[in-house]
Amino acid sequence: MADKARRYYFAARNEKTDHGYMINFVNIPQASAVGATYEEAVYYSYRVLSDYLSHLPEGEAATTAYSLAELPKGRSANVFYSLVSVTPDFNPHKMVTHFTLPQAPPAEIRRKASELAKLVNHQNKAREAANS
Repeated sequence: MADKARRYYFAARNEKTDHGYMINFVNIPQASAVGATYEEAVYYSYRVLSDYLSHLPEGEAATTAYSLAELPKGRSANVFYSLVSVTPDFNPHKMVTHFTLPQAPPAEIRRKASELAKLVNHQNKAREAANS
């Protein structure tokens, strides 16, 4: 059975930097997070988003004003976009990141997914190599 819980969606700009990752929310420029690994940046971004949303005025209109909008068109090789789904209680432990891939032939989808996987895993592999 499909999950019928109401969710809000927020566009996130993810950037791989020389020191890890930075995540900014497209419609909430003052909400950002950094981490040495992608997982760490996601963890902090959920906390930042939860804190920001919990301080908005009560009501769905205030929350939806910051939710999903058009994703920017310009991209660099180290930037990708994702959607963060949030439950109405803004609990960071219930947030989920969804990666976006454009509609394309299967070979193109595989290529894009591979590029995304390399961006997300690059820092983890570098850290593992440094620790061995």
